[in-house]
Amino acid sequence: MDLSSVFQMGPFGINAFWIWFIFGLLLLGVEIFIGTQWLLWSAAAAGVVAVVCLTGLPFGLFFQALTFAILSVVMGVLTPKFLKVASHSPDVNDPHRRMVGKQAEILSGFEPVVGGERTGRVVFDGVEWPAVLNEVSEAHLAVNDRVLIERVHEGRIFVKRV
Repeated sequence: MDLSSVFQMGPFGINAFWIWFIFGLLLLGVEIFIGTQWLLWSAAAAGVVAVVCLTGLPFGLFFQALTFAILSVVMGVLTPKFLKVASHSPDVNDPHRRMVGKQAEILSGFEPVVGGERTGRVVFDGVEWPAVLNEVSEAHLAVNDRVLIERVHEGRIFVKRV
């Protein structure tokens, strides 16, 4: 028995196809239950190996397993890099996103301060929030004046004059 026969031992043709096809289906079934997407690429690699086994090439068990392992690793590592979905908008699950662009009412604060940020309290939808005025002007803001919400960050609302 020479070295080349060791590499070619194992199932060939239609038998190898069914073994790899069923293995791929099992991996896909497990992936459906755990939902991590990592086993998806191994299931696809098993499908590729199954199809290659149908070609009739001398594709022994060693090369079948090697091809499966290489394809699984390559697809698992490279797919997140190439299939990233670019998001041009903020996270849809961000509960504060709906506040941006709306008006809030001043409760207190926003007195002119030399060299510091102008902070105060505003109310939006019946909820009181700490706020920061994003303007440098020395103009006075009175209670019940309206301000425009620009962004929400770390529990504070950043506002500007309407």
